[in-house]
Amino acid sequence: MLFLTLKCVYEFVNRRDVNRHKEMINFELKNISKWSSDLFHLIYPNTCLICENELPPSNKFICSFCHNDFNYTYFERYSEPTPLDQLFWGRVSVFSTYSYLYFEKTKSTQPILHALKYGDKPEIGIEMGKLIGEQVKQLSSFQGIDALVPVPIHPKKEFTRGYNQSEKLADGIAEILNLPVLSNYIERTKNSDSQTKKGRFKRWDNVENKFISKNTTNFKHIAIVDDVITTGATLEVIVRILQENNPELRISIISLALTK
Repeated sequence: MLFLTLKCVYEFVNRRDVNRHKEMINFELKNISKWSSDLFHLIYPNTCLICENELPPSNKFICSFCHNDFNYTYFERYSEPTPLDQLFWGRVSVFSTYSYLYFEKTKSTQPILHALKYGDKPEIGIEMGKLIGEQVKQLSSFQGIDALVPVPIHPKKEFTRGYNQSEKLADGIAEILNLPVLSNYIERTKNSDSQTKKGRFKRWDNVENKFISKNTTNFKHIAIVDDVITTGATLEVIVRILQENNPELRISIISLALTK
């Protein structure tokens, strides 16, 4: 009996020592991790995409000053049709629209879009998508959306870039609105030239007949997600294709930016 009692006491003390030892190791590992992170930040400081000043650890891409300097559309405050609503008047039937920022060259939106599309920074799309989602969820016209559909890019371009920037925006919005993202709802069949320096009609010619619908489900209301809208030619083609297959489908549009 004495032997068993001593054995139990020994095992109890030994178990406490082991647990204490594990706690000490975990504590040291956390300190090492924090020290390594601080050292990495010291050697490779994270800078703001816009002003290039060093960011505090709480900011990932853009400093608070530049956030405040964004050229916001404030469409969430409109009671009348927005400029984006009016862009599609007489062209296609769109249920609701929203853009988070105005795009102007040399303004703060440009480096964000450049980093998202050409800077190999897909995580910016997710973070900006979350900001968009917080605004969209305030709008009654976007209530009842079944899914988000990112504007597709050609598979070759997606392979080269590593991701579809509109899909990353949709992923961020979906995280806030708790919606599925349908990456294969529509497909780009031909690789278009850059739209940057084309007018409205040339943009239309550049994208006409270059999309096919992969719609196999009967949604009632979807939102197409794009990065930047200029003439709306690409979106017009996509909306026409989707409505040809399902005339009763409500289609809304969400974008990061609208060219001013």
